[in-house]
Amino acid sequence: MTQHVDGEHAHRILLDHADRKVTGPLEDPAVLAAVVGIERLVVATGSTDVQVLHAALAGRPVPGADPERVAALVAEATRHVVAGLIRRSTGQAIDAGVVNPASGGYEITTDATLLRAAVRAAQGSIDAMPYYGIRYGERGSRFATTDSAWLISLAALAESRAVHQVQWLSRVLAARGMPTWLLEIHLDALVSEVRSVADPAAVGSLPAAADVLAVARRRHVDDELIRSADDWADEALRQDLPVPRTGALMAAAIADERSGVTRDDRALMDWVTDPARVETDVATRLLALRRRLLASAR
Repeated sequence: MTQHVDGEHAHRILLDHADRKVTGPLEDPAVLAAVVGIERLVVATGSTDVQVLHAALAGRPVPGADPERVAALVAEATRHVVAGLIRRSTGQAIDAGVVNPASGGYEITTDATLLRAAVRAAQGSIDAMPYYGIRYGERGSRFATTDSAWLISLAALAESRAVHQVQWLSRVLAARGMPTWLLEIHLDALVSEVRSVADPAAVGSLPAAADVLAVARRRHVDDELIRSADDWADEALRQDLPVPRTGALMAAAIADERSGVTRDDRALMDWVTDPARVETDVATRLLALRRRLLASAR
């Protein structure tokens, strides 16, 4: 089968699953890729209407949606379904690599309903925090999706095991410049999404894991300081703010350092003060803000 034919086959599978009716465990990697691809389009278009999603898949304009973003998502979904078809033909198992080739292939949920919830939580978190897109781009978006689908697979674990796994992920992400506060927000969104579509018990140990992260962070940087950090950053930097919510991100990185999640806050600070990104005067003001936050954190 040629790549062109595979692409057409993949596109038909996406069209077939635009109604979002498939439920239960997904055993076909191509279908799993289609479910993820369609749900990312749901977030991008703000619609679950089949006709709207068909229009997006056909390349027709969708009112209120970014046409370049939608086109990129359709192209990516098609590639992932093609990869899923190849996996289907060779009998390969489903893992994160179906929709995130760089992931290394870790476990993700295969329940269609929970998978959609995981995608919505991930993409909603990314859209609410522009830092993700500015720093990590589409690669970050793909990892957010598969990390979210992995997190929901932890729900059935005993609370202590789920917390251990979430804390491990928090260390990995914080070392790459994503303060644990962001994972805390993501988990809250994931719990909310799952509760909206599944039995309340489906969230399992995830609320407890989110609470553990929040308690650890608040020992050093409470919610009031997170809010104040944003106000201070806005006052000090105004239009020179590197990314929205710079202050909160800096405060959260300090919380990680104080709680032992990271050795220091350089993974974030080196990026926001990078001379290739900001002028020297802006970096100086950011460092002054950091000193104020360090003095205010516990």
